[in-house]
Amino acid sequence: MPFVADALNDNEIDKSINVAIEYKLDVTNNRIDVLIYGNDSDNKGSLVIVELKQWDYVKDSNKPNYVFTHGGGGSKDYFHPSYQSFRYGSILEGFNEYIQDNDVLVKTCSFLHNMENIYEFSISNVNKYPFVAKSPIFLKDDSKKLNEFVKKYVKKGNRRLLYEIDNSRIRPSKEFSTIMTNAIAGQEIFTLDDNQATAVSTIVDETTRNLEHNRRSTIIIKGGPGTGKSVVAINAMGQLLNPKNIFDRFNVCYVTPNFTPKALFSEILVDNDYRKSAISNLFKSMAAFSNSSEFDYDCIIVDESHRAFTWKFGYGVKKDVDMIDKIFYASRVNVFFIDEQQKVTKDDFLTIERIKQYAKKYNSEVIETDELVLNSQFRVTGGINYINFIDSFLGYENILSKYDSKNYDFKVFDSPTKMWKEIKEKQNEYKDTRLLAGYTHEWVSKQNDDEFDFMLEDGKFKMQWNKQTTTPFILDQTQNNRIGSIHTIQGVDMDYAGVIIGKDIIYRNGEIKFVKENNATSDRASGIRTATDEEAKEMIRNTYKVLLTRAVYGTYVYCEDKQLNEHLKSFLINRD
Repeated sequence: MPFVADALNDNEIDKSINVAIEYKLDVTNNRIDVLIYGNDSDNKGSLVIVELKQWDYVKDSNKPNYVFTHGGGGSKDYFHPSYQSFRYGSILEGFNEYIQDNDVLVKTCSFLHNMENIYEFSISNVNKYPFVAKSPIFLKDDSKKLNEFVKKYVKKGNRRLLYEIDNSRIRPSKEFSTIMTNAIAGQEIFTLDDNQATAVSTIVDETTRNLEHNRRSTIIIKGGPGTGKSVVAINAMGQLLNPKNIFDRFNVCYVTPNFTPKALFSEILVDNDYRKSAISNLFKSMAAFSNSSEFDYDCIIVDESHRAFTWKFGYGVKKDVDMIDKIFYASRVNVFFIDEQQKVTKDDFLTIERIKQYAKKYNSEVIETDELVLNSQFRVTGGINYINFIDSFLGYENILSKYDSKNYDFKVFDSPTKMWKEIKEKQNEYKDTRLLAGYTHEWVSKQNDDEFDFMLEDGKFKMQWNKQTTTPFILDQTQNNRIGSIHTIQGVDMDYAGVIIGKDIIYRNGEIKFVKENNATSDRASGIRTATDEEAKEMIRNTYKVLLTRAVYGTYVYCEDKQLNEHLKSFLINRD
């Protein structure tokens, strides 16, 4: 801190500007070392983020966006400090409503006050570290340059600015389609926390090294709903498809057992002029590798791998073919994004332990570290507090986690009709808004479109399950007035969700109970009714966790069991 203070000790710097130290970002576990804030020359809000390091030397690293030096964890690869600050700035720009609505200027840099300028070429090399052009790095003799950088953007005090930012809602940027397209084109996404950035670098580095040394690796990346698994996967794929050295281009593809995410990604890319033939080479089904030769792919990235299966009817593959085994056989590096709390059917076969068994068969080195666990919340604007509340309500944790819904539109309804009325109103503004439900109502409308699957509130509430079509439920605007199940919505982001919790969860004598017998007999996909009580409990609970964590802006809930409805209300601090 004294080095920063010395750099700011200038009569030309307005003494009323403010400095925040160790400022915590809402959507991640990261902290900004120094945040200097106030107004710019146009009297608009302005921030300068400074990442500080005490390093005194640096060497090149083979890992993208890293340098090698001696830091707090000893001598090893560390993120380039300007990469860190640039990401922090992008997170604020991409997820803070006040910054977005008020065009607050966000500038970033890093300050290595112990490092001699002889290392300037290595650490400021724009060809190796292109982000330095936007997020400059200042070394030991650059105190005056840091001073000028701050003065350029923060001219006068505005003490309220950080309070406004801190009290603002988390609101994800609407530029997802641009981000997706840029990621596949090889342009890096900077709205990532440290663990997400580590995951991308690990995938790229392992693929590069393994091709060079003729070896295999299996990378396990864990993360719950909304932690950015898909964004990391797409970003890593883009880096491998479009490396800085075009001669090092890798053969990589993305796989997910879920139909809907593949369809959503394809639609985004087609809208941005990607050819359908190119997309089919990038996004594949699990069955695509059934006839592959060994090492056909340098890297296969498996998203939502907790839903992976060895074989499934309808994929056109012989029953004796193990599709997971084929992925290992066909790839030099295989990456599995997994959340074991999202297993919702008997066919969701793959676990971390089973991944390791396949890796052992192929003599593939397993890479599984704490740094490859994704914890931040990049989907739900309620952040990690909302996720903890849902975990607490569903009984994943014994700790009671109350929830203050001021930053997320969460409501519990006593009437499904009233909930549907509000969801319909939201659909006028937010097109990706739907009703969802646990699978406790028979799918009678599948055979007879004149029949209703849901008859609640003495017949006042009449609705049907979604239709079976080739268009994903969330993209089909003709199905706004139908109800989606877990099988249509897993792996998808929504705007608002209205969730009907069926009678497979009830509340009795101070305890949540899971009732597998109340699962619909027409739900043959999950296998819940024939599972053991413990397996059924796991799948029912996981189903509702997925449904309750789909929506970015708000989730409305109606529980068919009245006692459960009251129990859910007891978790809320702010009630309407």
